[in-house]
Amino acid sequence: MPSQEEPPEFSDPNLKKPKKLSPEHLNDAQKAVNVLGLDLVTRAYSKNWAHRGNALVQLRDILESHPESPKSDTRALWRAAIKVVERTLKDNVYQVFNLSVKVLKQLISDFAIKHRVTKGDMIFGVEKSMPILISKTGETINHQMQKLAKEFIVDLAMLPTVKPLALVPQHCVKPFSSTVAAKLGTSRCEIVENLLIALPIRDGSGFTVDNVMKFSREALQHSSGDVRNVAENIITALYKVYSKLSHSLTLPLKRQQRMPLQPGV
Repeated sequence: MPSQEEPPEFSDPNLKKPKKLSPEHLNDAQKAVNVLGLDLVTRAYSKNWAHRGNALVQLRDILESHPESPKSDTRALWRAAIKVVERTLKDNVYQVFNLSVKVLKQLISDFAIKHRVTKGDMIFGVEKSMPILISKTGETINHQMQKLAKEFIVDLAMLPTVKPLALVPQHCVKPFSSTVAAKLGTSRCEIVENLLIALPIRDGSGFTVDNVMKFSREALQHSSGDVRNVAENIITALYKVYSKLSHSLTLPLKRQQRMPLQPGV
């Protein structure tokens, strides 16, 4: 039965039952099926976006009502939930992606605190989610989805359960190729720019002056002026605040070694 709090966009009295899981999908999601049940997981893998949304509604309710349990049970639920969210975060329907983000935040904040999720499982959840979230920041058709992905990555980095791990900024400062799509490149630079405002630079955290500088220098090689503009903003911010902390910032940029700035190119 659908949740009584089911969002209106997922309510459809004429919605037919989802088709059975294919053997491939069943094999992929068997552990989640063992914990969450076949109906929920079948909906999560359905081709019908309303079924996928309903799966998330069910998952949200399960997480909210989960009682104090042995660590093994909580860990099994955590991993099963991450499996479902990992699937639905890839969704191209905004309503489903939006609810996926909300359930992921519920998992990583409220559920993790209440049930004392281990550091290892927190790392597992973040590592599974970040590559998908970063890819969504390059969305060119649904700008709402792109905006939400960018904002949530910064929010995720600031959550008390995630911030000490420094995993989010580590993912964000990985340099990208000069051939990456301009929208994705610009978004990735904007995320790093926002993280510089929200988080302190710390040696040993992965979010260091040298790593941010390396990221920015690579971004300056991109053919898009929009990408290069944000990369220059990042470098300017580093010079203003952290110039005494890293030798890499004492070396002036050689303009002839990067693409000329032509906004919008």
